[in-house]
Parts: sequence; C-alpha cells; structure tokens
Amino acid sequence: MKFSVYRSLSALLFCFCVLLAALVLGRAPALHAQGMDLRQAAGVPLPASDLPAGTVSVRVIRGSFANNLPGVEVTFTVDGTDSVATTDAGGRAQVSGLRQGARVRASALVDGERLQSQETTIAASGVRFMLLASENGAAGPSGAAAPAVRGGPGSVTLGPESRIVVDYADERLNVYYVIHILNAASSPVDLGGPLIFELPVEARGATLMEGSSPQATVSGAHVTALSPFAPGRTDISIAYQLPTSGGTARLEQAWPAGAAPFSIFALRTGEMDLVSPQITGKQQSVQQGQSIVLGLTPALAAGERLVVDITGLPHHPVWPRNVALGMAGAITALGLWAAFVQAPRRRRA
Repeated sequence: MKFSVYRSLSALLFCFCVLLAALVLGRAPALHAQGMDLRQAAGVPLPASDLPAGTVSVRVIRGSFANNLPGVEVTFTVDGTDSVATTDAGGRAQVSGLRQGARVRASALVDGERLQSQETTIAASGVRFMLLASENGAAGPSGAAAPAVRGGPGSVTLGPESRIVVDYADERLNVYYVIHILNAASSPVDLGGPLIFELPVEARGATLMEGSSPQATVSGAHVTALSPFAPGRTDISIAYQLPTSGGTARLEQAWPAGAAPFSIFALRTGEMDLVSPQITGKQQSVQQGQSIVLGLTPALAAGERLVVDITGLPHHPVWPRNVALGMAGAITALGLWAAFVQAPRRRRA
C-alpha cells in the first residue's frame, strides 16, 4: 500500500513536471523552437494546493486559453462511477468531496470530438485538468493513435517534443522518458523488427506510464515497441528509478533510432543540477515557486549515447558507514589472528 502511494505521488509529480515544462519552454526563446504547445498539457493531472483535497477542477478550451468553452458537459468517472457537471462562463467544471485514493478521469464531447484526460489518484491536494478541443472541430478521440496495419519499409525518428524528466522525491531519483516516435511517411512503416530501448543497467522498477501506445511492452530494463508504426506519432512514456550513492548519479542512455534535439529538465531539490558537455542552452527558471533546471540535448544518431550527470542530490554522509566497516574489518582480523596465531603459541608454551 505504501509503495502504491509513492507510485501515485510520483506519477502526479511527473505530470506536474510536464506542465511546468510547457510553461518554461513557452517563455524561453532559445528553447521555444521545439514547438511545444498546449496539447502536451491537455488531459494531464496537475496537483493544485489552492483547491481543497478531494476536489477536481476541469477547464475546457478551444485552441488556446483565450477561448473558454462554457456550457460543455464534463463527465467525471470516479472509481467507475460517472457524474456530470457543466462548465461555467470560464470553461470550468468541478467535482468535490472525493476520498483520498479514489481513481478519477474526466471527459467531454465538443462538436463531435471526444476529449479525455489521463486517470489519476486523489492524493492530499486538489487536482486540475485542462481539456483542449481542436480549432478545426471534430478530430477523433483526444490522444488516439492511428491503428497499426501492415506497412512498407522505411524509418522512424524520435521527435523534438520528446523529453526526459528527473526528480528526487522520497529519497528516490525518479526518471521519466516521454518518447514520441515519428513516422514522417504518409503510410505505415515496418522496420522489419521492433524498436528496443535498453534502459540503464542500474534502472529499477521500469514501467509504462498512462497513455503509452499498446505497441509497447516492458520487461526488466528492456522496453520494446513493435512495428509497423502508423503515420504521425506513436507515444511511449517510461518511468523508472535510478539508484544513487553520494550526491551524483549518472544517466547514460542510447536510443534505437535517430533523435532530434529535445529537452531534459529536473525539478530541483536543493542544489540539484544537470551536468553534461552534451547539454546546450541550459537555464534555470522558477515556475509557481518551483525551481527548474532545463537544457537541450543534441541530435543523436541511432545507438549514440547521451550521458548526463545529475549532481547535488541530497544524500547521507558515507564516512560513518566506512568507519563502521573499517572497525568491523579490524575486529575480524584481530579475532582471526588471535585464533590462528596466538592460540597455537599458547599451546606450545
């Protein structure tokens, strides 16, 4: 149960990082060229300390925050039970009084376009969602991927809206990959085999996050994405823990396909920083009272490694352990010396 709570809090923190990334990149001219937009935050749960615990607020907009959609029926699905609320003049609808640990998602139908949020677990604060209707009307279910069918030969890349998120919480270093596999062709592409993401050998507890394509599976430190890949984007989100010892951890990752420059950022705890000669355009920013370190990775060829040191991690000093181990070793050595050297001498005497 305790692990489940930690996992839920980590998922909420991950979603918080995603929305913060969109805010930061929207304000950073050097990084704005990646084209991140509101679609990346649509349907993502954002913890909201200004809302009472057990309250979920949804804002429905079309295209931008300037276009609120009043009078839209929002369906809140809580532990499998639906309730409906209508958005007000500000495009907002909410439900309250939900118990901690309840599972909730929100959905709405706007001009034939179905909008749906990710599912989240109610924790110790309120939750906000934003549902984004397309500017051109109906476009199918939000976030739905085209069905995979037989395809021809071709190639895929990892798109510039992919990103890496790191955060340190509950004395754990959590790492998240949001991977966008791009097929630029107008028809499905069959690679002749799967894309296999080999996570760092130290990775623990790897899992696929909500919204990942059903083409992806995880086994240990291996994440497999089956081809063919439909035209456009196939999304895979991966979460794992990276063990730490001392104040620095190294993230080393090779990609199975060529990768465009994309963002890597950390939700700072203490002096946490991202250090790598490969990172360009690094900057620090404060969003909603939270300090963030953000940088860009270079374009990488298939198989080329990205190496980043995550420094300044909170840690306990190791010298007491080393002293204790040294004393234990000395006592053991003294005991062996007394048993095998001194005892025979006493017997001879």
